[in-house]
Amino acid sequence: MSKNLWNEVHSRIASHDYMAGIERKVDRVKATGEIFTPTDLVVEMLKLTPMELFEPGKKILDPACGDGQFLVGAKWVKVLLAGMSEEDALLDIFGVDIMRDNVDICKARLFGGTILMGDILNPDKKLDKQTKEEHKLMLELFTNESQFSLFEGADIQFSVI
Repeated sequence: MSKNLWNEVHSRIASHDYMAGIERKVDRVKATGEIFTPTDLVVEMLKLTPMELFEPGKKILDPACGDGQFLVGAKWVKVLLAGMSEEDALLDIFGVDIMRDNVDICKARLFGGTILMGDILNPDKKLDKQTKEEHKLMLELFTNESQFSLFEGADIQFSVI
C-alpha cells in the first residue's frame, strides 16, 4: 500500500480524538485493564499485518475492541486496499468489549460491523448492561460446538490491543 493510502488510513483513525468520550479514572483502568493504542501504533500494526488478511470475506475480530481504534483502521484498509464498499467491509468486522460505553463508541465510529458487549473468555456470562441480543449473539458465535462457526474456514486476524 502506498504512503498516501497509509496517510489516509491514519487520518481516518485520527478523526476521533484518542481515548475521547469516556472519563477513564485510575480505578476503572485497574478494574478493566483498559489500554488504548495510539493511532501511530495502530497504523504500524496494520502495516505489519499481511495484506491478504484484509481481502473481501476475510473476517477480522478484535476480542477487546475498546473504542474501535484497530477496527476503524482495519475497515479503512479493506476499503482503500481491497476496494470494498464501507458496507461490505463492515460485514467482515467483529468486535467484543466488556464495557458498554466502549461498545457504543466503537459502533458509532465504525457505522456498523458486529460489535458486541460481552466477555470473549466467558461468552455465556451475562454482563450488566449487555442487551439480550448481544448475549444471544455471544452464545451463538463463541460457545460450545458453535464456537467460531461463523469464522469456519476463514482466516481471522486477532488483535489484542
